[in-house]
Order: sequence, then C-alpha cells, then structure tokens
Amino acid sequence: MYGFAAERLNYQVRRIEIPIPNLPPELDGMKIVQLSDIHLSSYMSRSQVRRAVNMANDLGADLAVVTGDLVTGAGDPIADCVDEIRQLSTPLGTWGCNGNHEIYAHAEDIAAYLYAQAGMKLLRQSNAQVTFKGAKFNLIGVDYQREYNGRGQRQQMLAGIEPLVQRDMPNILLSHNPNSFNRAAELGIELSLAGHTHGGQIQVEILDRRLSPARFISDYIAGLYRRPMFAPAPNERAGSVVSTPRKFTPESSAMASIYVNRGLGTVGAPVRLGVPPEISLLVLRRA
Repeated sequence: MYGFAAERLNYQVRRIEIPIPNLPPELDGMKIVQLSDIHLSSYMSRSQVRRAVNMANDLGADLAVVTGDLVTGAGDPIADCVDEIRQLSTPLGTWGCNGNHEIYAHAEDIAAYLYAQAGMKLLRQSNAQVTFKGAKFNLIGVDYQREYNGRGQRQQMLAGIEPLVQRDMPNILLSHNPNSFNRAAELGIELSLAGHTHGGQIQVEILDRRLSPARFISDYIAGLYRRPMFAPAPNERAGSVVSTPRKFTPESSAMASIYVNRGLGTVGAPVRLGVPPEISLLVLRRA
C-alpha cells in the first residue's frame, strides 16, 4: 500500500549537471526543467499535476520541456493536462514532444494544437533555434520512435532528421523513447532528453544489484548515460539497444549524453516502489 498511497506521489527534484561538448560560454549554467510521463488519468489528478508544475516553477529554470505521455488513453482529458503544464514559467518557454500514449489516445495532432493554443510548442520532426544570452542552441523534437515497423521488422530510429542537426551550435533532442539515443549520438546530437521507462516504477535490490522491469524495454532506465559522438552503432540483438551504455564519467569531452526522466505518473498498477516520481533540473556545463 505504501507504493500506492505514498511513494507514487512523493515528487522528487533531481538536479544534475551535464557536460556538453563545445558548449558556448554563454550557455554554461543554463537550466532546463524536465517533466515527463504525466499520465493524467483516474490515478493522476489535475491538482497533482499542478503541484508538480509549481515545484518546477520554484526551480528558476531557463527552459521547460515535457517529453511525452500527457495522458494514458483515449478517454483521458488531455486538454486538462495542457491547461496545467501551460502554467510552467520560464524565459525560453515550454517545449514538448509526443509519446507512445499520444498514439494510443489518437491525440498526436490534438496535443500539437493544444500546445499551440496555450502558447507552447510541440516539436514533431522539427527544430527551432533558441537564443539564450546571445548564444544559440538547436532544439529538435520527434514523435515516438518505434523500433519495429508494422511487419515486425527492425527499422532505423530518427530517420529523416539528419537535416535538422546543426553543426555550428549545440543540439538538444526531445525524444520520448530513450532507445533513440544510440542513433542520436551517431548523428552528433550532444544531448537527448527522454522518458518512457518510468524507471520501471518498481525497483528492488538483490545481492547489491538493483533490478527493474524497465530493463526489458531499454538499457537506458533512468538518469544520465553517455556514449561517444559520431560513433557508428554496432549491430543490435533483437529487442535490445546497441551495446552496453556507459553511466556518466567525466574523463571524455567528445561524448553525447541522454537524461532519462523517471516520470510523474504510472501505467498499469498505480504503484511506485524505489522509483519515486521525478522533476529534473538539468544544468548545462562546458565539457
């Protein structure tokens, strides 16, 4: 009962500094607040979303991002969720991408419309160059990236976004599925922001090893991971992501990073154990 009654509503702010290769001095210290996987539904009320938004606003971030899954299914009030996240207040505005549950809810287009009506921007295979303190960065957003096509065949993720990547400024990718990170790093995208896994919702420790059901869908479960930029990804085994990801280490500057937010809501059982919901405050640093 603790996981239902307490931990799933125990929002935690996680602050982490992320080294970015070739980051302009003006962008050093820029703060991004990230929400993800809100899943407004019968188990996630508007007031609970509002509390998370208020906590996010208290962090004084420069940019706000929401990385998909506003709702769970077609019957959930996506307009109510957008009404709450529109209260996010940062100088550079609020930006988002669609998740897989926007597909299930048949709400990808609706989400984009509601974002625009609220003065926010949902990026769908598109980008925007944003200026902060006189320096620019390139913000890219994509719809949910499927690993397999309708015939069950593996397909390339982030197909067609190559022209969106800029070489003369840092690139930040909003992609709900963290499994797109290998391709993003190969393309030279310095930072990816994702959600999707919920950190597994339940995590147990056995023999000093933490076990999470999210391991079945991704090696990028929660937190910060890095891999070399521009390095071609080796062949994958079916159902897995490329190679074993490396947790953050400070020794190399030519590394792409991904941050995977644990999300706010739940799917399936409305329970969290050992994986509290998260509001991320990401601070960019020169590598």
